[in-house]
Amino acid sequence: MQRIIFFFAILAACQAGPQKEVTVKTTPATPVAPKKKPASRSTYEITTLQSANGWSYQIRQNGKLLVDQPTIPGRPGTAGFQSQDDAQKVAELVKAKLQAKVFPPSISEADLQNLNIH
Repeated sequence: MQRIIFFFAILAACQAGPQKEVTVKTTPATPVAPKKKPASRSTYEITTLQSANGWSYQIRQNGKLLVDQPTIPGRPGTAGFQSQDDAQKVAELVKAKLQAKVFPPSISEADLQNLNIH
């Protein structure tokens, strides 16, 4: 009886066919640093305002008030800009300086003359 069981066991092993040896290569676990998020770009928003002294501007960086300029920069006195367009032109120049990381983003009399600010 044992011979019969042994015979069937050998017969079953032969019918299964040759088995392939599979080698799985593993590499040691190396720590993976989390991917850094790309640097978020600062967004600048310009707002022009009109008051009794004339036009002024504000510049916000990512929603935070960064510049509040109620007067013409670089000139003495408390007078604001004569027009909204003048305030906008100077604000755009200040914004460009901020984006270029010029600090402080001061405005000179020559800058004002180049922009035709009177």
